[in-house]
Amino acid sequence: MKSRTIGYTAVMISGMIFGSMPLLAKFIFSQGGNSVNLVFWRFFFALPVLFYLIHRNPGVDFKITKLQRKNLLYVGIFGYAATAMTLYISYNYISTGVATTLHFIYPILVILGSAVFYRDRLTFIKFFAGVLSTLGIFLLYNGELSGSLFGIFMALLSGVTYAFYVLYIDKSGLKALHSLKLTFYLSLIASVSMFFFALFTGQFTLHLTLSGWAVTVFLSIFVTLGAVNLLNVGIQRIGSQSSGILSTLEPITSIIIGVLVFNEILNLPIIIGCVFILSAVILIVRYDREGLPVRKPAPDRVTEPVTMSSTEPTAKPASEPVGKLE
Repeated sequence: MKSRTIGYTAVMISGMIFGSMPLLAKFIFSQGGNSVNLVFWRFFFALPVLFYLIHRNPGVDFKITKLQRKNLLYVGIFGYAATAMTLYISYNYISTGVATTLHFIYPILVILGSAVFYRDRLTFIKFFAGVLSTLGIFLLYNGELSGSLFGIFMALLSGVTYAFYVLYIDKSGLKALHSLKLTFYLSLIASVSMFFFALFTGQFTLHLTLSGWAVTVFLSIFVTLGAVNLLNVGIQRIGSQSSGILSTLEPITSIIIGVLVFNEILNLPIIIGCVFILSAVILIVRYDREGLPVRKPAPDRVTEPVTMSSTEPTAKPASEPVGKLE
C-alpha cells in the first residue's frame, strides 16, 4: 500500500475513533467521572502500554535530542494538553454542540497557517475542501450559536490550539519520530499537565464504579493507541493540511452513533452537512496530488545533521519549514 494511501486511511480511522468517544464518555460520567478527570486518565493509562510496546520494539528507543525535547514540551503543553483543557472548560459555559462546532474551525486554520507561516502552496482543491468541510461542520449543529462569551472564546481557542498541534507536529521535525515514541511523550506531558489542572480545579476523583474504571481504561487505550497514534501516522505521510480536512469525519461518526444509540433526530441540514464533509474528504483523497513526497518514515534514531554527499539529492525536502513556531 502506498505511503499516502496509508496516511489517508490512518487519519480517517482516527477521526472515526475520536467520534466514538462521546458514547464511552457519557457512560463514564454516569459512573462518577467528569470531563477533566477523564482526560487525565485517558493520557495516564496509555503510558504503561506505550512504554511496553516501545520497549519490545527493537527498532525504537526512548532517546530524544535536546531540540526534540523542547519541541515536545511546546506541542505537548500548548497543543495537546491545552486543547483538552480549553475545550472542556467551554463545556461549563456553552452546550457541547456549540463547543464542538466552534472547535472544528481548526481544519481551515491548519490550511491558512501552513500557507501564511510556512509558505506552503495552497492548492485550489485543498482550499475548496477546507471551506466545504467548515460549512458542513456548521450545518451539523442544529441550534443557535449562543451562550457565554467566555465559553465561546474557550471553544474557539481549543480550535486554535489543536491547529497548532497538527501544524507543529508536521513542521517542527517531530514527525520523524516513530509514532509510538511521539505518542508516548505527548501523553506523558499531557497527563502531568492535566493532573495539576484537575487538582487545581477540584475535579480530580477516584470515586468511579468498577464499570467506570474498566471503560476508562478501554477508552484510554482505544483512543491513544488508536486515534492519536493513527493521526500522527497520517501527519507523517500526508501532511497537516490534508490531515486537518480528513479528521472532520469525527463529527459524522458522532452523529451516526447519536442516531443509532441515542435516537437523536437526523434532519435535512445535518444530512447536507454530512454530504459537504464527505465531499471534502473525497476531493482530498481522490484529487489532491500535491503535498509531501511519497517516502517511508525516517528510521527512529537520534541523528546529527548530515552533510549532503555528491550522490545524494540536493533538493530541499518539501516538508522542511520556512520558519518555526517557537
